[in-house]
Amino acid sequence: MTVVEKRYQVFLSSTYADLTEERAAVIQAILDIGHLPAGMEMFPAANEDQMTLIKQVIDESDYYVVVVAGRYGSVDAQGVSYTEQEYDYAVESGIPILGFVHGDPDKIEQGKTDQNDKARKRLAEFRKKVEQRMVKHFTSSAELGGHVTTSLMRAIRTSPRVGWVRGDKAMTVEIEREILDLRQQLAKAEDERESAQQALIEDSSGLAQGNDSVTIPLIVKGWDPEKSARRSVNLTATTTWDALFGDVGPIMVDEALDQDVRQRVASHLGGADISRDDRLKVKGWQDLKLSVYNDDWDMIQVQFRALGLIDKGQKKRTVTDTRKWLSLTEKATGTSPSCALSGVKTLRRRTTKKIDNIGRWRSRDRFRQRVRYSLVGYPIGVNRHCHLGARMA
Repeated sequence: MTVVEKRYQVFLSSTYADLTEERAAVIQAILDIGHLPAGMEMFPAANEDQMTLIKQVIDESDYYVVVVAGRYGSVDAQGVSYTEQEYDYAVESGIPILGFVHGDPDKIEQGKTDQNDKARKRLAEFRKKVEQRMVKHFTSSAELGGHVTTSLMRAIRTSPRVGWVRGDKAMTVEIEREILDLRQQLAKAEDERESAQQALIEDSSGLAQGNDSVTIPLIVKGWDPEKSARRSVNLTATTTWDALFGDVGPIMVDEALDQDVRQRVASHLGGADISRDDRLKVKGWQDLKLSVYNDDWDMIQVQFRALGLIDKGQKKRTVTDTRKWLSLTEKATGTSPSCALSGVKTLRRRTTKKIDNIGRWRSRDRFRQRVRYSLVGYPIGVNRHCHLGARMA
């Protein structure tokens, strides 16, 4: 789904005549980061009284910015300034408030400060009220603009609001309902899929288990010194489903790439039961690469999925990661409450010799041994006596 860019409306509250430069800096800072300033400069002529209109605009705003400097401002009949009334209403409304107070009021030029004692007292009380919250102090319009930019970006990150979007990109009620219906359908389909999968694997009596054998073609490519060329041959490897899953299962405990699991299958077959005649085919070969056919790899996956042992990876990844991931299921790890096994069977360490000096898989170490682990006694396998590469009807 496309993420629609939001623009936030920011209400600016302050006295006016003494802070024209500061208000301009704040408005520019809001515009520079792509959002919408709202203040008395933008109010249209209206029949409503001033505070009614101000409250309506504050209600429609996402953030509230208050700037306090050297004047208390115009007051109503009760002697409370409109700036303080705006501030009190913002607090009451619960809108995020960003406060900015002049850091050195004694240095404010005389024409921009209150001249009577009553106004100065009310300003000091209002300043103290604002400073009960976290505020930033400033001494110039440029410094104020910088503070507004950083504070607003932080507020948007930590306290995201409803915001505004273009009308042609806004989600209608009908679209919201459609998305909700689709989510419900998806959840229902997922439940049905899990139920069907569970029913499929509950009875595995018809499937090969543990030590039942399976024969899989193995593709071997390497450098043949006698022919002075790279060659490719097919060998026939026989293993058990217990041994195969025991070898590939552990790398999927924390999820693994499909291609890595497939390569582990090929490596396992390299250490499986291969006839002497087949081993002679690769006698003396160097730089060997082992692989399996696509059909055989698909069949192996189908088998493990049918038994409920593997599934696709569930971890969240970036949208650009299109690779296929595989993971073990709860049944495979023994964490499912309905699992007959109490847990993963004891890992049995087993050492299998690679093909000996008649035909070496790894030229670097002709006597190298390969250690692998198998899950003992795990009920896995395709239909009994089915050989991959020789399909059964």
